[in-house]
Amino acid sequence: MDEKKAPGFRAETIEKNNHKPRGNDAETQVNRSLEALQVFLSMTTQDMRLHLDVIHSAGRIKELRGRGFEIRVHWENFPTASGRMHRMARYVYAGKKGGEYE
Repeated sequence: MDEKKAPGFRAETIEKNNHKPRGNDAETQVNRSLEALQVFLSMTTQDMRLHLDVIHSAGRIKELRGRGFEIRVHWENFPTASGRMHRMARYVYAGKKGGEYE
């Protein structure tokens, strides 16, 4: 199994990330989002809220795209805490436009 996709790797990496100093300004959130996408290659809106403290993920993704990063969106259905299905974005990192993965 690919180590990047193993559940232990994901949990351990998120735990390490949670011990870093955090800010809530947009620039810090953009940097956290990019770092996580480069490690995990994809994250859902809920992943970004729960694990990265990024509430407006679409705004942060827009800023990354404006900086030349190619990030695709896939729409998936996930159950909410109440059990209802909810459509949610999964952002998939595809590198820097016109270049290699960064």
